[in-house]
Amino acid sequence: MKVEDIAEAVARLPPDELTRFRRWFSAFEAGRPDHTDELNSAATKLGRFAGRALAELKKRTKERDP
Repeated sequence: MKVEDIAEAVARLPPDELTRFRRWFSAFEAGRPDHTDELNSAATKLGRFAGRALAELKKRTKERDP
């Protein structure tokens, strides 16, 4: 089976089956060791970014308060 065949089959899924497929594929991807490292790296970067953004927001809020 080729990727094109899979893509066509996925495109024909009704909405409820597409939802089931997404859940399954997400779980499948999360279980791959090589993908897990990639996800952890992205989560770490996102966490750092969110932390910096929150700190900046707190700083700006304090500057505005009398």
